Amino acid sequence: MYKSLKITLCLLVLLTWLLAPFVEDSYSAQEKQLMNIAEITSSKMSCEECHQKTTPRVYQEHMASMHAKKEVGCADCHGTDHRKMSVVTACSACKDCHPKEADEFLASSHSKTWKNMQANARYQKQPEVVKRQGCESCHRIGYGENDGRCDFCHTKHVFSKAEATNPKSCYTCHMGPDHPQMEAYRKSGHHFTPATCASCHFPGTHNTNQNLNRLSSEYISIECAKCHDQAFNKKWMEGAAMLEEQGKKLLAAGRVIIEQLNKNGLLYPDPRNRNPNPVEGTVLVLGAHQLYEDTSRAEKIYFEMQKYLQVHLVQGAYHQDFKMAAYQGLIPLQKHLEELQSEAVLLEELAAKKELLSPISLPIIAPAPGPMYQDTYESSFHGVLPDYRQKPACKTCHQGEDVAKTDWSKVCGTCHTTVQAAQFVKDMTGIKQYAQDLRKKADGVVEEMITRKIARRDADRTLMLVAEFGRNQQAGEVLMVRLVQYLADLDQSLDLMILGVGHSNPDYAHWYGNAPAKSDLIEIRDAAHKLLMIQNLHQNGV
Repeated sequence: MYKSLKITLCLLVLLTWLLAPFVEDSYSAQEKQLMNIAEITSSKMSCEECHQKTTPRVYQEHMASMHAKKEVGCADCHGTDHRKMSVVTACSACKDCHPKEADEFLASSHSKTWKNMQANARYQKQPEVVKRQGCESCHRIGYGENDGRCDFCHTKHVFSKAEATNPKSCYTCHMGPDHPQMEAYRKSGHHFTPATCASCHFPGTHNTNQNLNRLSSEYISIECAKCHDQAFNKKWMEGAAMLEEQGKKLLAAGRVIIEQLNKNGLLYPDPRNRNPNPVEGTVLVLGAHQLYEDTSRAEKIYFEMQKYLQVHLVQGAYHQDFKMAAYQGLIPLQKHLEELQSEAVLLEELAAKKELLSPISLPIIAPAPGPMYQDTYESSFHGVLPDYRQKPACKTCHQGEDVAKTDWSKVCGTCHTTVQAAQFVKDMTGIKQYAQDLRKKADGVVEEMITRKIARRDADRTLMLVAEFGRNQQAGEVLMVRLVQYLADLDQSLDLMILGVGHSNPDYAHWYGNAPAKSDLIEIRDAAHKLLMIQNLHQNGV
């Protein structure tokens, strides 16, 4: 009888162990559904006891953290009032126990990013879904007035120092066309050494400003000398500064061209007659608040020069990725200036109704980053997580073959709150609709070209030139090819934008997706406008 009882007990233990995940999941769902605010506040359970059942993943991460080992509980950071529980920030929680680190962080640019973002014209111009999934996803490290989010690098609820100092913690925000620090670092010699973002830019401090933008001479003589001799350091910094200065000269030359075009009223659309810049109004804007949308092609070329190419030149040079500095910076900067010069000549000739326009050439469109499914995941907030943090793999989220039929509320809800999951589903719907709206604008331009008998579609829907432009046929053919190229690039940009949101990768959503899409529309509208101008010249017998 004793033996039989022992076997029965063993079977019960085994069954309990096997069913535990399902029981916990079922109980968690029940708790989430049944425990409203009144029940939570009247509960006799501690925060930890309740969250062990309702959010086991959060509980496990907290218990594995140094906070738990130091007997810091949920209430120490979050308080106990569920009705007033707000976002935990440096000032509201972290500063109480980490005053030095918090003060250093609050003195840095990281803590100013939210305020700076809100004041920027490019942010103000975007729809809410792009603001939320693009700009705000990274800039929320500075969330709040004179505040910021320590848990952006020391991600909750582990708050690991080792994780925060890993370069991957910087990757998701410090990447992309406008600030390619990740790409420059990973292709430099530093990537194969113990040198990390944190060890070079802010050792012993949380104030990234001390050495983030440019390494000071005092810093060079101390930190860099730990690995390099002074002669190397001097040569490196002088070389990087020389390259940066060359880029500035090219930018200055480009600025002169555009300012002259604007003075002569040759920019289309004219800054004085288009929707105003949200910050600076109906004037030519080439500085920090320059837009990448609804401007002239000349301004678009300059925007790429200052916002993308000069930044690649500088980041490559200072990170010792000289291929980036040359082939993604200085050389394309020179080519863009040449294209800007050619654009100015064409605009002047069209305005003068010149009988024979100077030959124009096709611009070189940068290839899409790829493989895009892998790249958008690996540098996303999901992809940079360490494996021990229950890092989601492709199959974790894509459990079925038909993505369109996936219940994302359920999938995302396994790790995120109900509110977060619902917002993601809403944003995915919103970004797809936004992409369709941008594509419709391009289609409208194409339909006008067909209506004006400048272009037609052949049997396989390929857009082709049908208008005759006489002596300017070469210019017309190039502009039509340009229009078709940017239509294809627009589709690619929109795909990246949607995938960026889907993979929680803000730079792909914004800087690889939304911004290029808006720039593609500038090129499409400009090519169509020039084709109409050349058609008018030909029809008027010029």
